[in-house]
Amino acid sequence: MAFLLATLSGCALGGNDIDPDLALPEAKVRTQSVERDIAEALPDDLVVAIHQNETGSFLACSRDGGEQWAGGLTVRVQAGASAQRLLDPIEQRYTDAEDMAVARWDSDGDSIVEISGLHLSSWIVRYDPGREEVHVSSFSPCIRLPEDIWRGDTY
Repeated sequence: MAFLLATLSGCALGGNDIDPDLALPEAKVRTQSVERDIAEALPDDLVVAIHQNETGSFLACSRDGGEQWAGGLTVRVQAGASAQRLLDPIEQRYTDAEDMAVARWDSDGDSIVEISGLHLSSWIVRYDPGREEVHVSSFSPCIRLPEDIWRGDTY
């Protein structure tokens, strides 16, 4: 959990700014699109099933009212898959991506790749060998919520 908090509070590409032109529906669509792209980077022979969350929640991302849509995706993988075989293709796909940065580390036995984008957007990809799953926790660019959406809502 500490790495997640550090990610959310740290500087990503574009700084701690809110994207003033991005609406909530588009922020969610973009974020989920990258989730699917991450899953597609996994070797086909290792993927058993993919489950993408349809709804997510909101997290504060700035001191002046910015919010992020937070979602996720889980990929069930074949038994015996390795972090290297699963995460290397993801890391390679985003290493040279425009407006994105990639970091990789291990935490509590899990291998993690973090992809950071503009306006604090990020995707944390974690391989859990015990559960034979790759988890993607995603956070949209920092935006302003519409007047009719409450922070405690699911969307």
